[in-house]
Amino acid sequence: MYEAFSAKFVRNIDANRTIKDELTAAIRTQGARRRISVTDLVNPRQAFFRRTRPDIQPSAERAQTMMTGTGVHAQFERTISTEEFAEQFVTYEDIVGKIDIYEDAPVELKTTSFQDRDGVVRPSYLDQLGMYCAMTGIPRGHLVVYYTPRSGDGAVLSAYAVELSNLAEIRTGMIRRRDLFQRALDAGTPSGLPQCEWYGRRCDYQDVCGCEAAPPLERVVRADMATVTRDPGLEDQINEKLRRSGARPTGYRIHHLLFPRKTAYRQQPDAVVEEDESSEARLKEIRRRGFYEALTKALQYGFPGGFRSIPVGLRTLADRVSMFRGVPTLVRTTGFRRMIDRDRLPQEMSWNVDRLAFICALAESAQGRLILYYNAIPDDKFMVYEIGFKDLPTIRAEVERRVALLESGAAPDKLPPCPAWMYETCEFAPHCGCGGVPA
Repeated sequence: MYEAFSAKFVRNIDANRTIKDELTAAIRTQGARRRISVTDLVNPRQAFFRRTRPDIQPSAERAQTMMTGTGVHAQFERTISTEEFAEQFVTYEDIVGKIDIYEDAPVELKTTSFQDRDGVVRPSYLDQLGMYCAMTGIPRGHLVVYYTPRSGDGAVLSAYAVELSNLAEIRTGMIRRRDLFQRALDAGTPSGLPQCEWYGRRCDYQDVCGCEAAPPLERVVRADMATVTRDPGLEDQINEKLRRSGARPTGYRIHHLLFPRKTAYRQQPDAVVEEDESSEARLKEIRRRGFYEALTKALQYGFPGGFRSIPVGLRTLADRVSMFRGVPTLVRTTGFRRMIDRDRLPQEMSWNVDRLAFICALAESAQGRLILYYNAIPDDKFMVYEIGFKDLPTIRAEVERRVALLESGAAPDKLPPCPAWMYETCEFAPHCGCGGVPA
């Protein structure tokens, strides 16, 4: 039967409130802008209050949705593009922009929990893509819209090809709106800024924005300046990349050692692995990882010099470990609907504590850090746990033992079993032996 490996090696577990507060602040500010951006110009009145009224914060639920969207962008970019072309910064006349993917033409990725009518593209999406096209001088681009309801089920991916007819007029409109926005910032009043598209739609600033008396919003990209065509070919390409991105990797990484018996079954020549490889399943997984990405970005970019990634390896195992302020750091999510007592973490989150123990042994650090996001709890959504380990040589020896057994093609029953929660839905149950049935 399954036993938590790392529990006997845990020396201490403490909650780190200081780093938790620092991360919360970093997440809120990591998207802050100093110069006028394309995003500011899409809805300048809302952008004005976003800058001048930092005391008005979105609800916890809305903030979670926003941060999930940030993470979805990162996951999409990595799945359908490469580091060379993702998140490309461009400038034009003191206006800055960040194009989600820019290889031959700008590609703008959008996530939304509000489904528009089929075939109807939100005008603000066209404004943003059109401004990127004007900044790069390319009269065409692509728009990819990912709709997911708040439940996370029934995700829909739509792709559009956009042709633009008058880049010069778009540039003129950008400069005019830039100047209008700058004057409002200098004067400290939104007078003259147009009504934003969120007027009457539960905007965070609806009690102070004055949109009801503002002039109507004119689009930077008028309807007659853009030809929008649904692009099923691009949708198929993206869906195929999403499916392929879920394929099993070759070689051994740390996650192969957490459930080594399952890994052993999967590497058998006649293994039949039943997995949901649909693009919808991948989209749902991407959404689930959204807050993970937001936390990771806060770690990477919110603390200059505080984050680095180091390679680790043993025998044929090769992986990378995230180090935050010199401590191996693991960011994970859980669907637990209650906070886990920190002393129970090695039992109730054994696979995560095992992973951290293996990471610490490979990185030769007696201290590790687990950042655990409780995605089913409305408040205090994540915790930072400092976990100390003892007897690193023995932990490292267990890592080597598991790798050696997998390399040798040992029978699955020679490897540690999986936890009970995995056994209940495992494709190799009931004969894997993890649930007490002989392998």
